[in-house]
Amino acid sequence: MADEPVEAQTKEIGRGARPGTEQPIARPAARDGAGADGTAAKTTMVDAGLESLRPRWRTQRIVFIGLAVVALVLIGAGVAYWRTNAGLVKTDNAQTGGDIAPISARISGIVVAVDVQENAAVKAGAVLVELDPTDDNLALAGAKAQLAAARAQVEAMRAALAAQGEQFRTAVLAARAALQATTPHLPQAQAQLRMSGQTSPAQIAQARAQVTTAQANVQAAKSDLDTAGRTANRDRTLLAQGAISAQQVDIDTATFESSKARYQAALDGLRQARDALVSAEASQEQVAVARQNVEVQRGQISQAQAQVEQAAAGGALVQQKARELAVAEANVASAAAAVEAAEVNVGRTKIRAPEDGWVTNRTVEIGQVIQPNQPLLSLTLAHHLWVVANVKETQLGAVRVGEPVRITIDAFRRRTFRGTVESIGSTTGSTTALLPPDNATGNFVKVVQLVPVRVALRLGKDDPPLQIGLSCEVSIDTRPGAR
Repeated sequence: MADEPVEAQTKEIGRGARPGTEQPIARPAARDGAGADGTAAKTTMVDAGLESLRPRWRTQRIVFIGLAVVALVLIGAGVAYWRTNAGLVKTDNAQTGGDIAPISARISGIVVAVDVQENAAVKAGAVLVELDPTDDNLALAGAKAQLAAARAQVEAMRAALAAQGEQFRTAVLAARAALQATTPHLPQAQAQLRMSGQTSPAQIAQARAQVTTAQANVQAAKSDLDTAGRTANRDRTLLAQGAISAQQVDIDTATFESSKARYQAALDGLRQARDALVSAEASQEQVAVARQNVEVQRGQISQAQAQVEQAAAGGALVQQKARELAVAEANVASAAAAVEAAEVNVGRTKIRAPEDGWVTNRTVEIGQVIQPNQPLLSLTLAHHLWVVANVKETQLGAVRVGEPVRITIDAFRRRTFRGTVESIGSTTGSTTALLPPDNATGNFVKVVQLVPVRVALRLGKDDPPLQIGLSCEVSIDTRPGAR
């Protein structure tokens, strides 16, 4: 029929035409015998249908291409998001933390100067508050005076100890020398006593016997002398009468002279015997003298020993002096400690900053009377800052100590801070709350718990100072090889 070529051409156009191109439509020539009006009407209807299909076909292709592009973009964004955020534990429940040092007074006093203002930055050792040092200076002067007096007493005690020790040594040496000098005399006196006691009785008996013998000899010689004298007188009378010869007279005269000599010798012997007796009796007296000498030597030895003991007793006095010196030295140490304590109290009249930081919560004023341990102000320490991130328990299993952390602080949104996980809390936040929940009441609702994770900040010289309590966003990189 006449419609089939038109439909075939329409399908061909729908299959092979590219978007945005116009293919020429072949119009069939009028067949022989066909009416001019009928053929023209059919051809016009086909052209009108093709023109109405072209905009719809173009819209479908544009939508299809747009959806494909959107799908590709979404897939790329998903892949990029996955690669960027996979293995990251993020939380915005985080804030900066730090050490706040309370500054208080160690001694009581009156505030005479406050050298810092609220929120002022101070360096370590800077004077914050000054107290009136008058009383402490007076106490320090008194302690120094007591120390000087104690030291002077120690010097005096040392001199006394040295003198006493020298006196003790001298006395001991002298007493020992006297004892050594006296000790050898006693054996000599005892030996002399023993010798006198052994020889004197025999000598006295012998001397007395000699005296008796000498007396007997004197009496015999005297008798012989008297007889010889009478004989000689008688011979001289008889010679004068001529009754005896001169020779006999000479013999009797010689006998008289011999008797006289023997008598004189007997007298001499008696005198010698008496002298020997007197000497023997004197030696008897020497026994008493020797015994007395022994006693004297013993007394001297006893006296020397007593001097030695007395000198040794001086050692106790030396020890006493040494103990007194030790007490004086202890007093010096105590006085020195008092001086040191007074100096410390004088130093405490100026309250200084323990470290670098910022002044906060200042309550002290000039003229205020403060007591020990009374809080005056607080100091936010500059080098003691960290971040506390409260991580959900469902994410905590992947967090390890040492993992890198990226931190964004709300006060500095355009700056990214770096840090590392320093420690993981051992308890959840709810267990350390003022009113911890009690799940044993029966009204249990499971709530994801938060565990505090402490992050150490790595601040550079160009980083701004951070306040404590600033809100943060924390991203912990738990991917392998991140550390």
